Amino acid sequence: MNKKLLVFGLALAVVALLTGCGKQAGTSSSNQMTVNMGATTFSSQSVTISKGSTIMFTDDAVNGTPHILVIGKDGAAAEEEGAPDLGGASGHMLQPGQSWTTPAWDTSGTFYVTCTLHPTTMTLTVTVTG
Repeated sequence: MNKKLLVFGLALAVVALLTGCGKQAGTSSSNQMTVNMGATTFSSQSVTISKGSTIMFTDDAVNGTPHILVIGKDGAAAEEEGAPDLGGASGHMLQPGQSWTTPAWDTSGTFYVTCTLHPTTMTLTVTVTG
C-alpha cells in the first residue's frame, strides 16, 4: 500500500511540475515573450521585454484569418530605428495555427508592431528595457 501511495505522490509531483512550465500569453519566460493573436486582436495591447529578448507570435484565429506583422502603427509599415527587421514593408505573414519568433530586440525604447490586414484593432506597443 505504501508503494502505491509513493508512486501516486511522485506522479502527482511530476504533473504539477510539467503544468507549471507552460507559457501564458503576454508573459515572459526567460528571454521570450509570447503574444497570441485572435481573428483581429493581440492578446495584449502592450508588452515589456528585456533587451535581447524575442517575441513569439501565435495565430490562434479559428476562422482562417491570417496576419501580416510589420514594424509600425495602425497597419502601416514604418522604420523605427533600433527595431528588429520583421520583413520590411512586406512584413511577416502568419497563417492560422502558425507561430513565429521575431529576431532579438536589441535596442531599448518603445516600438510598435501592427497587422497590415487589421489596422484599426492590431497595434502592439513593445517596450524594451535594459
